[in-house]
Amino acid sequence: MRCFARWEKDDSAEVFFRDQTILQFGDSWDLLANVILLNPGSALPMNEEDQTEWLRSKDLPFFVEPDNQEKYVEFSLDPLMRYVFKLFEEKYSGGSIRLYNLFNLKNQHSNDAIDQIKENFSHSKMFAKCHEIKFCDAPVIIASGGNAKKHNTLKQQLTRYISHVENDKLFKLAKQADKQYSILKAIPDNFGFVESYHPSFTFKYGNATDLGQLKT
Repeated sequence: MRCFARWEKDDSAEVFFRDQTILQFGDSWDLLANVILLNPGSALPMNEEDQTEWLRSKDLPFFVEPDNQEKYVEFSLDPLMRYVFKLFEEKYSGGSIRLYNLFNLKNQHSNDAIDQIKENFSHSKMFAKCHEIKFCDAPVIIASGGNAKKHNTLKQQLTRYISHVENDKLFKLAKQADKQYSILKAIPDNFGFVESYHPSFTFKYGNATDLGQLKT
């Protein structure tokens, strides 16, 4: 199980940004799904070795070229990434999962991270650019949690992602029964929004999560 992503430190603002996150396991690089989360968590670069050319050589349809002095590096796996791997290992022996975030500022404390949006709103790395959203006809799972509805900026970012998805490819992390959560088909509301749970909750506190309708 490996993770690759772009990474940027803004020394003047003392913040970090991670985006274009690729999770990969087994021998396959086939894109299994895209997961829309809130923001990057605790994963950190393992080293500064540039993995851009190696990833480029894989000829991945979802690969996004880095800008300027950016590069891809390998990251450690944080708990949420391990949850995602665990989920997909139910059905697949290998493949890739793309993680997108409503905003790219790294802070595993979501409330603190949300507080930092305003002061870093205009940073070029804060939000994904439209040309960087490459779902490649793979399922898109909304799993950004309740915070996405509480803040207008986050709601706008989620509806922007959803606008890029074909309806038959749209899923959400939803409650199926007490302590049971599943990936279910999703239909946006009249405002183009989809409510969901976040995997940091559905894999803890005695809860269980499965692929649900994504298996079919």
